[in-house]
Amino acid sequence: MEEQKNVGAETPHEMDQVQIADDVIAVIAEIATLEVEGMVSTVQVKNDFVQAISRKKASKGVKVEVGDGEVVIDITATVKYGVKIPKVCLEVQEKVKNSVETMTGLHVASVNIHVAGVFFEKEKEA
Repeated sequence: MEEQKNVGAETPHEMDQVQIADDVIAVIAEIATLEVEGMVSTVQVKNDFVQAISRKKASKGVKVEVGDGEVVIDITATVKYGVKIPKVCLEVQEKVKNSVETMTGLHVASVNIHVAGVFFEKEKEA
């Protein structure tokens, strides 16, 4: 079963609540990451112990931890050769933070970027 957290604004009715699955937040973060020029892909790292036991499918290269209305996001990615990695990562952090906060209403405490590789484009033959 997917892990879900109660999220959202207070409602006038005690029974009203909004639940957003961690996987939804991960998808939002992944899409925002790949929209940044210089990012090639997110990379799935080997499964951690909890995922191995629960058989929960990990989002490709994005790990989300939600607690008390705050989100911590870890992204493992590949960048394009020749880009300024710190600049691209800063842009990813800003874009992911903005996207997740806008779409979910959660506060993003941090977005950690782990660069796992560099993508080299093949030269085109003349």
